[in-house]
Amino acid sequence: MSLMETLITSTTPAAPKMIVYGQPGVGKTTFAAAADAILIDCEGGAGVVPGLKRTPYLATWPEMRAWLSELAAAPPADLAAVAVDTLDWMLRRIEQYVNIDLDGKSPDDITNTTGSSHGGFFKARGIIENIVFRDLLPMLNAINDGGVPIVLLAHAANLKMTTPEGFDVKMAAPDLPQWIAGPFIEWADAVLYAHMDSGQRVLTTENTNVVTAKNRYGMPAELPFDWDTLVQSIAPPAPPTATTT
Repeated sequence: MSLMETLITSTTPAAPKMIVYGQPGVGKTTFAAAADAILIDCEGGAGVVPGLKRTPYLATWPEMRAWLSELAAAPPADLAAVAVDTLDWMLRRIEQYVNIDLDGKSPDDITNTTGSSHGGFFKARGIIENIVFRDLLPMLNAINDGGVPIVLLAHAANLKMTTPEGFDVKMAAPDLPQWIAGPFIEWADAVLYAHMDSGQRVLTTENTNVVTAKNRYGMPAELPFDWDTLVQSIAPPAPPTATTT
């Protein structure tokens, strides 16, 4: 068979992969509960949200990885979505794992950082990137390939960003180290900023001069911060009904 015969010309809708970020208290964890998601609890602050299915508090990357691996290999039949609360805390635990556990230093050595471990010169970054590219994202993709939405919750930060044209600007963005944020934003189908506007919880879905956001679904620029509304905005329009004369 020629490779040209394997070209794909049809659309292939898939379950969404999204990053939802915002300030503490805006309702990110409640949003995950409305999605009926299993929450990977990296912070330990989700116990007050009613109706939420969550893991025990996971304090280390190996614990988090074990849950993601099982969800990828043997997902429950009723798995509606998987949420991570939060991505920035998960990345901190990956950094801790690389800087302390893999470097062999004493866990009490508080001077062991991403810049100093594994021989210094930020060599640990390459190991963290390997874990993200070769382990974390493939596990999330495996879960998503089963038709399960992925919701990566994150805190918001005001970060200095450099545009492709070389201009420095300050923008609301997920609170991730800039050297690893790009792959997650590129991986996600939607990056959504949750915030309050005139007393209402809303989502910004498109990039502006002050907000990092995007979506691949042609959503309105702003939506109510509500799971059902978001799902309706993602769903493709129904094909026109054929009529006969």
